[in-house]
Amino acid sequence: MSIDITIKQKGFFKKTLPLNVILGNDLQFGIYEGVSLTPGKMGESEILVYYPERIGRGFSVIWNEKEKDTVVLRSLTPTNPEELCAFYRTIERITNYWNCELDVDGTIQTPKQFQDGLQNMLTFNSRAVKGFAENILSGEHGNLTIHCAMWPLVIGKEEAKSFFEDEKAFYDWMHEKQSMDVYFANPHFFRTDKGVLGKYALTENTPSVFPIRPYVPFGIVDPETNKPLECHDYDVALCSTTKNCVLGEVNYETLKNSIPPEKCIKYDGGNVLILGLSLEELEGILILKSN
Repeated sequence: MSIDITIKQKGFFKKTLPLNVILGNDLQFGIYEGVSLTPGKMGESEILVYYPERIGRGFSVIWNEKEKDTVVLRSLTPTNPEELCAFYRTIERITNYWNCELDVDGTIQTPKQFQDGLQNMLTFNSRAVKGFAENILSGEHGNLTIHCAMWPLVIGKEEAKSFFEDEKAFYDWMHEKQSMDVYFANPHFFRTDKGVLGKYALTENTPSVFPIRPYVPFGIVDPETNKPLECHDYDVALCSTTKNCVLGEVNYETLKNSIPPEKCIKYDGGNVLILGLSLEELEGILILKSN
């Protein structure tokens, strides 16, 4: 679910919309590159805005610094209440700055009408958390991947049980996972004589989040067929900061089977956190491969 807002500036003498009006004093922005956000980077026509003190799912803003006519915002639900309130404050700042018309999910509203609906939206947001958690627990849905501000998170049954019992656990979980100083593994794809190869990178002494089962991220298209890319073969490049080089490559399954159990812990319903591996540990994985 989402809240889609289109704001159109009215009048003959129109003015641009400064970024600080969108962000206020509390928000930050970035753009998605691959599967994760690059904070502080400006997109040509769209940015992802998030609340760093309580990181949730973020909200998108279709905008550029020369725009005088229209700005489009989308907030995903459910998210945390703090982010939802921040989204409403952003709308308020824009409507105070521009003489404008507000289209909310296809319905024209006054700025006051929109702001008056905040409490109802907070109630809906709370119910949505319980709803998706119940669907996962009942088996109606399997693990659920949700797009968040920094990178996608996966909700499994263990997480769903916690969220169903206490919705605040969902909000805390999103912020905790996205506040961690980790590298979120981002695959790159290459066409070889044997087909499409996906390649990840694992870097020395770098805590990294890797999927339990490698996959093609949503939205990646095969340029030859113009259809969603399919890939069934994945390798991992082992990179050393000490030697400033790629030590070698291993098959994805080889990597999974070679990491010491104490260095690989659960991250969420679909990913693990590989704690920083030393140069010796990375070289040990290559030795196991050769044997």
